[in-house]
Amino acid sequence: MRSVMITGASRGIGLEFVRQHAADGYQVYATCHKISNADRLQALQADGPGKIDIIEMDVTNAEQVKAVAERLKGKPIDLLINNAGSVERVFYGSGAYEGKDDPDLRNYDFDGWLDLLKTNLLGPARVCGAFVDNLAAGERPVAVNMASTLSSIASTWQAGRYAYRTSKAALNMLTRSAGEWYEKRGIILVSISPGWTRTEMGGPKATSSAEDSVKGVRHVIAGLTMADTGKFFNFNGQIFPW
Repeated sequence: MRSVMITGASRGIGLEFVRQHAADGYQVYATCHKISNADRLQALQADGPGKIDIIEMDVTNAEQVKAVAERLKGKPIDLLINNAGSVERVFYGSGAYEGKDDPDLRNYDFDGWLDLLKTNLLGPARVCGAFVDNLAAGERPVAVNMASTLSSIASTWQAGRYAYRTSKAALNMLTRSAGEWYEKRGIILVSISPGWTRTEMGGPKATSSAEDSVKGVRHVIAGLTMADTGKFFNFNGQIFPW
């Protein structure tokens, strides 16, 4: 039985990743910030096919990540999806692409910016490090950092969303630099943007459903080779410019 670890699995894209992988017979390690707030994930565990283990793991909490790594020590993980992430708190629910932003840096929430870096960059870095041995023991191991079209530096000439953009651009740098380390362990590491998706974070005006977005990401994953390590993909398979 192939196995997958999905962070941020209690809602949105993460929950859809759980649903699709469980339906395909994966052993799913579904991690979330708070199990008490994961009603939909628990309902999927109770009613859905496949084996779903729900694990409380805040990716910003080093002790929690370490404890989960110890719990899963020696268990192969074939696929890691670093999905846990956040947008600027003041815009949560408005959608990351909807442009409701003040571009004036003098008015920016720098504490919130720091929180996003902890979640969107340091969290995935911590997880990539904690579970590298599990991945190395997996079958055709792949790790995916969930990026964003807003993280493409070459495609950006628009003020605002500084915290989210910079956190995801930094995540891409993690993919590039840690990719060389992962490659030596026989692990493919890539960044993939799920596109503008109708979730709590993406908002109701987004162009893709969570189901279609996740199907696209999974199609990209299925076609990856070691030569793709360190690349940045869109969910339709297009290579994005850094």
